[in-house]
Amino acid sequence: MRITRNYRNGLMSAQKANENTSLFRRALSRNSKNRNSGRAAAILNSTNKANSVTKPNFAANTKTEKFYYDMKYHAGQVEEYAEALTDGEKNSIYDKAKESGNTEEIRTQIKGFVNQYNKMLDDLSESGSKSDSILKTQLDSAARSYHAQLASTGVTKKSDGTLVIDEEKLAAADVETLREVWGGKDSFANRAARRADAVKASAQQNMKAQSSSNYTNPFDRANLYANYGNNRGNYFNFFR
Repeated sequence: MRITRNYRNGLMSAQKANENTSLFRRALSRNSKNRNSGRAAAILNSTNKANSVTKPNFAANTKTEKFYYDMKYHAGQVEEYAEALTDGEKNSIYDKAKESGNTEEIRTQIKGFVNQYNKMLDDLSESGSKSDSILKTQLDSAARSYHAQLASTGVTKKSDGTLVIDEEKLAAADVETLREVWGGKDSFANRAARRADAVKASAQQNMKAQSSSNYTNPFDRANLYANYGNNRGNYFNFFR
């Protein structure tokens, strides 16, 4: 069969057209893959950046929340020791000490009180907030006004407001002296306990503020919408 020149030229033109179409489609496919890969990389990169910012903030917030939890605990312990020391009911620790001739239980309560009181003062100093600074000043003022009474049982105030115990002098104090200094409703222990209750309230308020701080989950749906919305292209275009 004879093939005319025009027919052969037509076949060659059609073949070239098909080749050009295939090349064009492959180019489109490559561009689409590259574009999708670029979008995927952008999403992952943005998520990693969000994580790098969020994780340190979350750790810092957790540390701060623990600090206020400790402050609340120390203040609560001051209240508990003060309650034991100021108990005026029959068969109190002073009555037991008078009957047994041993003041060890009273001394144990005083040591526990002083230990937790000092920790509470350290918390107030570290907090540095205006309200906590006022509470620290009030406690310091109370300790100063009770200086003579506390000293009679071996307890003195240092320049930073914390208390220190002279073990020998505390052990030498008799039951009635200990009751007079630590056991009354007008005692330093009771006054400090009232301030400790305010410290607990301050710590609780700060704990709530920290628990509702600005930490956000980068994988939260709302954050995905925000990150890949109008400013950076539609997030769901990646899946088209």
